[in-house]
Amino acid sequence: MMACSAPRLDRRALLTGLVVAPAVLSFGRAQAGGAYLFPLGVASGDPAPDGFVIWTRLAADPLAADGLGGLSGDVPVRWEVAVDDQFRRIVAAGNVTASTDAAHSVHVEVAGLAPHRPYWYRFTAQGQQSPTGRALTTPAPNASADRLRLAVASCSHWERGYFSAYGHMADEQPDLTLFLGDYIYEYSLGPDRADQVVRPYNLEEATTLAGYRNRYALHRTDANLQRLHAVAPCLAVWDDHEVQDDYSGVWSKIRGVAPTDFLQRRAAGYQAFYEAMPIRRTRLSAALQMPIYRRVRYGRLAEFFMLDGRQYRSKQPCSAGENGGKGQIVTDAACTDRLDPSRTFLGFEQERWLYDGLARAEARWNILGQNLVMAGLRLARSPAEENRYWTDTWDGFPAARDRLTSALSELKPSNPVVLSGDYHSFWTNDVKLDSRDPSSATVATEFVGTSITSTGPSYDGLMAVMPNNPQVKFFDSRPRGYMSIDVRPDRMDTRYQVISDVRDPNASVSTLKSWTVESGRPGAVAA
Repeated sequence: MMACSAPRLDRRALLTGLVVAPAVLSFGRAQAGGAYLFPLGVASGDPAPDGFVIWTRLAADPLAADGLGGLSGDVPVRWEVAVDDQFRRIVAAGNVTASTDAAHSVHVEVAGLAPHRPYWYRFTAQGQQSPTGRALTTPAPNASADRLRLAVASCSHWERGYFSAYGHMADEQPDLTLFLGDYIYEYSLGPDRADQVVRPYNLEEATTLAGYRNRYALHRTDANLQRLHAVAPCLAVWDDHEVQDDYSGVWSKIRGVAPTDFLQRRAAGYQAFYEAMPIRRTRLSAALQMPIYRRVRYGRLAEFFMLDGRQYRSKQPCSAGENGGKGQIVTDAACTDRLDPSRTFLGFEQERWLYDGLARAEARWNILGQNLVMAGLRLARSPAEENRYWTDTWDGFPAARDRLTSALSELKPSNPVVLSGDYHSFWTNDVKLDSRDPSSATVATEFVGTSITSTGPSYDGLMAVMPNNPQVKFFDSRPRGYMSIDVRPDRMDTRYQVISDVRDPNASVSTLKSWTVESGRPGAVAA
């Protein structure tokens, strides 16, 4: 855990102070003064040496059809930050307005705090008080840190199961949580898959701002997710399901949908993401873009490059066929578009930003938090068989990946590690300088986390192609769970944590596999 000069509470005392009372989870339960206004909990994020963002969203009826949470006007809100969980010593406070325009969400960018220590925060509105949250500032840029504990999550489909994994993540008391995409799912399982539904959305597919707002609101009523957000700050990026499955840039996956029309839907999804996440101020531009990629420094120990792998992408390769813009399995003979060097995964502006940051990186560990598997996968059972590729990962944009791996090789940032989501499975990969040549140099280590609840791809089907993919050291798509990572100056230890059953709200947790990356030696070794 992060070292700090202030005394730390033991885990039992800390979690007792953060447990969300049952009344918080009730929709519109009457309290003194009316319906409880904090049923969605609190959260913090984007930490810095002198502060962080604190968040809440007021709601009297979280799933009101208009997406405004049952509130019709602006509401004044008081916020407080203290050095202790009893708020005996408040070090920052102020007043803000929870406006109807932002669905009564509140983002406060707290500054002026001391580096590398915990703080506690809360909100008050209309005489009601929110749950208490715990946030942490990062070390000063040139300060040393002995340890950083990360919890890494992606792909939480409400209908597929309970979020017990989030509760176990909270129990580990991470210093920082990374959400790597698919925090919500925009669609609901149809009648043909009713037997797969553990707890229904009872919501139509999200295509409008109100629809997306209500997806986030429903997720935030989950007690385990609320507790995780209240325990530690987070860094969050999106993938596709925050808008639409497999979309790419300004292009829908659905054939015939014009970019101008899809941009309206995408803008609604982005606005709802901002309103629901504790991220620093960002706004939709006139071009309906919303920048979220950013760097976060953790002293001399680590630097995070949080990447946006959806908004600025080129069109999906070979999307003129019957599959439209949905990801598909292709060969290069049938899809020469895949190899076009003008195609980009991050967008050229974000690429330049990333390479510039890697060139100037000074931390011991440089962590790329992003949405999709980077190392690549050849979907052939033997070297003699023609290779096939899934187009919605970095495999659909190999020229862009070549530019990144070349930059890693030439710029030589210290200990690059890629953390990825999306694939609903655990992977331990060597990211190669040339993805076509498994014998080429390893330029980064990649850890891919499985899903919180979403069903994984075929284990047997993918295991059948692993002999043709020596860059993949481990794969398992059967369990659900998360990654727990301890970063130290000399090594990074990663545990693949799995829950016993997504259908069980009290599921247990165990460690499936552990890995170690030693500083100065790219590539993970089984612990």
